Amino acid sequence: MQPPHRPEIDGLRALAVLPVMLFHAGMGAFSGGYVGVDVFFVISGFLITSIILRELQAGRFSFVRFYERRARRILPALLFTLLLCVPLAWVWMRPVELESFGGSLAATALSLSNVFFWRTTGYFDLAAEEKPLLHTWSLGVEEQYYLLFPLVMVLGWRLGLRRLAWLLGALALASLVGSEWALRTNRAAASFFLVPMRAWELFAGSLLAFALREGAAWPWRCSPLARNLLCVAGLLLVAVPMLVLDADTRFPGLSALPVVVGTVLLLALATPHTWVGRLLTLRVMTWVGLISYSAYLLHQPLFAFARLMSPGQPSAAMFAGLIVLTLLLAHASWRFVETPFRKPGGWSRRGIFGFSLAGSLLFLALGAVTVARQGLPQRFTPAELAFVQPAMSPVKGCPARDAWLNVCPLGARGAKPTVALLGDSHAYAITPALDEVLAAQGRAGVLVHTSCNHPIPGVFDSREANTPQYVAHCAEADRRLRAYLSEAGLADVIVAIRWTARLYPLGNAIDAPAFDNGEGGVETDYPYRRNLALDTAGRLTDTAAPKQAALGAYLADLATRHRLALLYPVPEVGWTPARLNLQGIVLHGKPPQEISTSWARTRERHAAATALLDAVPGAGIVRVRPQARLCDTLIASRCAVQARGQLFYADDDHLSQLAARWMVDDLLAGLAGQASTPPY
Repeated sequence: MQPPHRPEIDGLRALAVLPVMLFHAGMGAFSGGYVGVDVFFVISGFLITSIILRELQAGRFSFVRFYERRARRILPALLFTLLLCVPLAWVWMRPVELESFGGSLAATALSLSNVFFWRTTGYFDLAAEEKPLLHTWSLGVEEQYYLLFPLVMVLGWRLGLRRLAWLLGALALASLVGSEWALRTNRAAASFFLVPMRAWELFAGSLLAFALREGAAWPWRCSPLARNLLCVAGLLLVAVPMLVLDADTRFPGLSALPVVVGTVLLLALATPHTWVGRLLTLRVMTWVGLISYSAYLLHQPLFAFARLMSPGQPSAAMFAGLIVLTLLLAHASWRFVETPFRKPGGWSRRGIFGFSLAGSLLFLALGAVTVARQGLPQRFTPAELAFVQPAMSPVKGCPARDAWLNVCPLGARGAKPTVALLGDSHAYAITPALDEVLAAQGRAGVLVHTSCNHPIPGVFDSREANTPQYVAHCAEADRRLRAYLSEAGLADVIVAIRWTARLYPLGNAIDAPAFDNGEGGVETDYPYRRNLALDTAGRLTDTAAPKQAALGAYLADLATRHRLALLYPVPEVGWTPARLNLQGIVLHGKPPQEISTSWARTRERHAAATALLDAVPGAGIVRVRPQARLCDTLIASRCAVQARGQLFYADDDHLSQLAARWMVDDLLAGLAGQASTPPY
């Protein structure tokens, strides 16, 4: 019942997997390479539906045989990949990273990794590039789809082929509409990861299988020239998005439609006798296509662990070497893992099901234990643990006061709050220290943030769906914030924001949201993040003047109503210091004595944001400059990240609890009209 082998489909798989690998390697030319996954979805829907149709027409379809084929195709190479990942994760992951890995390991074993990654997005979550199993979300989508799809086919078979095709078409349309709706309503993660919003891509392949089934009226007959031109059009529809889309594109939704249509055209028309078919059947393309599944599985773990092991971003040359290594390992996996489980006369049905169940349960148990033991911090001594996993603020959200404001109480319970802390994750980083100091003084305060995602009113993140309704909602949230501060009698207001990233782009002054320390440390961040503000015509723009005006108006207004304290830019690091410490422990048995960055580079980085904050009028504004504590003090001409046995950062730009306490002491002392003395 297997359809005849089509080598051009192997070539199409190569066209799908190579851009995905280049995208994950950070190759800018393939900023849309992630659409290769969508090509895989269409191919999968086409091939598997073709098999089901043949078996239904022959009266030989079996659910047991169907899931046996899925187990043989998917699980051996997947379990082999998981087996390779576990020891690397044990050695090269900090507890917080290993705990997240354990969750993804268990979810992958259950074919639920897409749900796991959908549920675990957030600011303090690990960088996507450092998650070895992130790419398994697509396997979760396919396995969940194929849990129900055969049942739909069997039950719908009684309707007749035409009605069943119309049913699948209606389901595909509903899925596409749902995907686009989710994107337009700020549910981008759900649209990307979940089956209901991805199923239309597999349905597109399924519908093509109906159109090309044996005995069907052939709707694709055309002249050789027309066939060649349609194939070229299909190739362009697949290839161009790989080059022009990026991580800022609202995807999938309608943005995925060209790739899906292009793949359908190639599957339908690109025979080896066409121009494109000859390209796809080149020997190198069919070879990559044959090993594409193993290559897809192996590339992300190799890339992720390379990033985890490197003090800075791995070079382009290193990624090129990793791609070659991926292909070599993938060939070995295809030859010695995939093929033995799939060839006739190999493993029996009982054997493959038993192997699959045992392997899945093993990795489910390993993942569950890792999560339950919080990433197994027992791998480190208490002294080592303080350097590889410094405490971060536990605040990830405050109770909702209403639809606009969230408020967290701080300090002495029962006392009337007099201090408000506003900002983003840099405010969260100092929250525990502020809570502790206020409680010790018998005072109370609040941490407040609005339901809008940008901490500067009037400024918007380009990744949001910045509709007129959202802009109006944020304006109302800002009005309610200011009213709450006044009505609650909060005399003192502290604002702590990551100013450099929140103002990017700012002319030529702030030219990247992520920090490059010039010494090999390049922060992992979203290069596509931009911040927008309304110009005089009411249009959103990323030019400097509207953002400067919004920031100045916001802080000047606070300064007229309250005693205002500003936490100036925290010197950024570029490296993740805890990772440098882990590398020192693994390779040398102890963390480095000092970690620091250039004081000159920090001044350059902060110059524009500092100038804007300096320009905010108000003689009584308390201006606390973290650089005064950290730069050119503990280490001459350097900004100290770790020195004298102390770590001052929780990650690459958030302060540790020790340094956060210094900042809180300075802020509260300034608001009280006192001077604070550095403790070193």
